Parts: sequence; C-alpha cells; structure tokens
Amino acid sequence: MNVTHLVAASLIGMLVIPGVGRAQTLPAPGALRQSIQREAVRLASASPAAAQPQPPRPNWAARHPIALGALLGIVTGGRIAQISDGRVTDSAGRPIFLNGAMSGLVIGSSIGAVVAWTRD
Repeated sequence: MNVTHLVAASLIGMLVIPGVGRAQTLPAPGALRQSIQREAVRLASASPAAAQPQPPRPNWAARHPIALGALLGIVTGGRIAQISDGRVTDSAGRPIFLNGAMSGLVIGSSIGAVVAWTRD
C-alpha cells in the first residue's frame, strides 16, 4: 500500500464516518465535498503500475572494480608472501606482508582496471 492509497483511505474515512477529524466539524460547501470525494475515489482506484520502478542498483563490487581488485590483491599478495617466507619480518625488520601486499596491490588494481574498462 503506497502513500496515495493511505491518503485516499484517510479522506474517505473522514468524510464517511461522522465526527472523525476536522472535516466533519467545519461546514464545507457541497461542491467542495463532492470534489474531495471524487479525488479520494480517483486516488484509491489509481493503479500502482503508473509509478515507475527504480532500476536495481549494482552492488559495491560492480561499482568499484579497481578498489575491489586492490583490496583482494593486498590481502592475497601479503598472505602468499608471509606463507612462502615463513617469517614475519625480513632481515631489515620490515614486515614480509608488505612486500607481497605491494605486488598484490599493483596486480589486483590492474585486473580491476581491465574489468572496468571492458565492462563500460
């Protein structure tokens, strides 16, 4: 049930049921009352097909393929580097994860850019 149906039902209820709302307590000219009743009936019988449905919005991954590739590349590259080396830091004290993460960032972003370019 959409808003127009609720408004129409409220208007009809205020006109038909005595003592409900201000519409019954104020004197209304006959032409105004008939116009309100006609409009309430028209709104209540209006088909909901007249409203255009919104197109479905693509998910985050479809809207941001480069960012998704970068995130997946960072995690995958860093994890592969850490597993393959077996240590947490290299001889200089830098985390091994960062070595693989940088390579994964470049590769993942490149794949995401190709996906974005071929889709558009």
